[in-house]
Amino acid sequence: MLFSEHQHLLVTVTVLTVLIAFSLVLYAYLKRKINTSAFIGTLMLGVVILIAFRLKFGYAGMLVLLAFFLFGNLVTKYKYDKKAKLGVAEGNKGMRDINNVLGNGLSPLIFALLFAVSSQSHNTIFLLGFSGAVATACADTFSTEIGQAEGNPRLITTLKKVPVGTNGGISLPGLGASLLGSGLISLVGLAFWFDLQMSSRTILFLSCVCLLSGFLGCIVDSFLGATVEDKPFYKFRLNKHHVNILATLFGGIFAILLGYSFGIQI
Repeated sequence: MLFSEHQHLLVTVTVLTVLIAFSLVLYAYLKRKINTSAFIGTLMLGVVILIAFRLKFGYAGMLVLLAFFLFGNLVTKYKYDKKAKLGVAEGNKGMRDINNVLGNGLSPLIFALLFAVSSQSHNTIFLLGFSGAVATACADTFSTEIGQAEGNPRLITTLKKVPVGTNGGISLPGLGASLLGSGLISLVGLAFWFDLQMSSRTILFLSCVCLLSGFLGCIVDSFLGATVEDKPFYKFRLNKHHVNILATLFGGIFAILLGYSFGIQI
């Protein structure tokens, strides 16, 4: 069966997106911004999500992940020397490993797989969950990297001043940065909605849901950081990567529930 003109366009855009994504991930690996485990993990994550979203949404999923990958690596360098002196900078000059990939990518992967196995009439709601999860990851990264360099944090549960780098610490610059990170993903995530013949008002609403979900997911991350991170939890100690998984999962679920609560059927 011959492809339609629209399908040819989707194939072309998908191939270009994959080539660009692979080139940038390879560049990051060669420049030692990610280690071997993160390189392999990122490629595997991209392939699975591409397959799960299939031709219609695969390129959009790749674009959202690529945006987070680029923005996350760039913001890590923000005032890195100052953060290093404070002892809060990412180790190995900001190099990411497989734990970072899983911490930020596992929840989006779950929503992508749910999209793949759910019924055709309801599966696109998981695109909103995917977007909310990635927006949370980006919001948290921006909040951490900019907030630690600029803010005077207070503990989210008590609002008492705490040292920079304290789990659960929040600041106004950090909160502003989280909105920026979430907003960037919500803009890139518009690629999901343009092919669904939605009104501009609905598309704007979905973008706002993504932004809000990412911001609230970041708040949840801070709350979990203050209450359970690095503390014994039923004989299991949650580290920052576990907290990231829980927070991004919340961001995605919140996006879905918010969409449903306003009667959005996608």
